[in-house]
Amino acid sequence: MDRLWTKLKPKSALWRTTLVISIVLVVSQYLSLAFFWWNLYLPEMRQHAHYVAVNLSLLRNAEQQALMNPQALEMHAWIQRSTGIEVVRNPDEFPSLKDKPFAEFFTHELQNQLRLELHEDVDVYFEFKPKPRLWMYIPSLKDVWVREPLLFFAQYNPFIIIAWLIGVPLMAIAAIVVLVRQLNRPLKRLQLAALRVAKGQHATMLETKRGPSEIRAVNAAFNQMTHDIQQAAKDRTVMLAGISHDLRTPLTRLRLTAEMMSDKDLAEGMILDIQDMDAILEQFISFMRDGSDEPLELVDINMVLAEVAAQFSQQTVIEFHPEPLPDILIKRLAIKRMIGNLVNNALRYGQAPIELSARQARNDIVIAVRDHGHGIEESQVPDLLQPFVRGESARTTQGSGLGLAIVSRIVRMHKGSLDIRNHAEGGLEVTVGLPLPKTVNS
Repeated sequence: MDRLWTKLKPKSALWRTTLVISIVLVVSQYLSLAFFWWNLYLPEMRQHAHYVAVNLSLLRNAEQQALMNPQALEMHAWIQRSTGIEVVRNPDEFPSLKDKPFAEFFTHELQNQLRLELHEDVDVYFEFKPKPRLWMYIPSLKDVWVREPLLFFAQYNPFIIIAWLIGVPLMAIAAIVVLVRQLNRPLKRLQLAALRVAKGQHATMLETKRGPSEIRAVNAAFNQMTHDIQQAAKDRTVMLAGISHDLRTPLTRLRLTAEMMSDKDLAEGMILDIQDMDAILEQFISFMRDGSDEPLELVDINMVLAEVAAQFSQQTVIEFHPEPLPDILIKRLAIKRMIGNLVNNALRYGQAPIELSARQARNDIVIAVRDHGHGIEESQVPDLLQPFVRGESARTTQGSGLGLAIVSRIVRMHKGSLDIRNHAEGGLEVTVGLPLPKTVNS
């Protein structure tokens, strides 16, 4: 039962609130109808039945005495003049009986009350056209019907009834939807602001001068949170920058000392270790400085790839064959840092040559970096994107384990896609999909 309710209940606060208030409204309408039925309609209907029963009793007595006293039928004329109730003897004027469930629902109580008063199985039939009137058949009167005109029935306003039954619920539901939408609008703004903060836009602030006091309090708390996050990010960056600056000075002295050592093999090993330490520091700074504050610009991605290829051409063989591509809207320095990290990983953990390429897919520019090493186990791929994690084959290799984590963060910042897999012909291939501007897509 709980599972069924979980599937059926609305997911949004808008429709949940609408459902709850609609149920309350329906129950209220039902109780109003019940109040009208039991406290107004039934007492009035029984009172009218008693009034009609008295007249029918007089008509029945006069009809039974007519054989011995024809003047008794004068009672019929008097009742007709006084109340409008008359005896119809012409079969051509008799009502054409049809099933009318809705009308019978209302005449049923009148019929029961007449049977109780007259001690006979009285039948009551309602006729709306050409004029509203009630037809009553009494077995003791044999081949006649009694007709009562309903003089004021046609004065009921059907539009008021329809408005009450249908218009009021519809207006209430419309008002509920409008009200809940107004209440949910600040929540939607809060959601979008939270998403912007998650993307690194820590300067996001919400309105605190207008709106309900509860919403203003939530917005103020959110603004305080984003301010604290922004301050923490600044403090962390300043701290890492200070550590980097303070460590690079003794590292430089150590390198100078190593270069002056007479044991060249030992000196070369120390210099390589110092270079690794400097590279690790640089990756820490890059991880903190993800480029979220960098503006977007329209860039030829081939130029960025060519710059990266030239940067690493002295260290390894870089194969890059550009093909015509449309310009793409990116954060240029962040993307260059991303491609540099991919090439550096391929150089560090794979084997030359390193293949660089870019091609246009349907709505993306796909950048690929491939090495010719041994690849990795498929089960290790998800872990490689976590900070400070390196593949098993790289455990003996120096590095911070932040390269692919930086790549993943930059890809998410550009709303792109990242795929790491072993190439069919050997080696590891990393592909990054960056979305094209909409004007190019169309």
